[in-house]
Amino acid sequence: MEQVVRHLSSLGYVRIFLFGAGDNEEETLSMWAQQYPDTISLAGKRYGFPVELALVSNLNVMVTMDSANMHLASLVNTPVISIWGATHPYCGFKGWRQKEDDIIQLPMTCRPCSVFGNKPCFRDDYHCLRGISPQVILDHVMKYIDDGAANYEK
Repeated sequence: MEQVVRHLSSLGYVRIFLFGAGDNEEETLSMWAQQYPDTISLAGKRYGFPVELALVSNLNVMVTMDSANMHLASLVNTPVISIWGATHPYCGFKGWRQKEDDIIQLPMTCRPCSVFGNKPCFRDDYHCLRGISPQVILDHVMKYIDDGAANYEK
């Protein structure tokens, strides 16, 4: 995901908001926000649910795993690009009204290996996630922001 953030930041007309929780995520996202222009980390910040939901409702697109953020973005009609590893959208967790074309996942016979994403990888390599190239994610994102250069205000 850092490669995705790096590329989007380099475009010069994209503002990136990083959502996350937990000490590890907060540290990583804070580092990315410092390193990449127009990148803002909300991890660990306490703006409150109404403010964060308002921000999500104004995004061009939300890139997320199978998480609460995916569902919140779907509820406020923000396009969602979801990335699936151990879990699978057919387990009933796909975002409401999410387009099938915006689901990124690898066709692996071992998936889903965890309905809730809380089991370790039996292959011990998490290929279901690490096998997804940053370019695949970028290709999906660019569908939603390609025309954004003309409307971008810093």
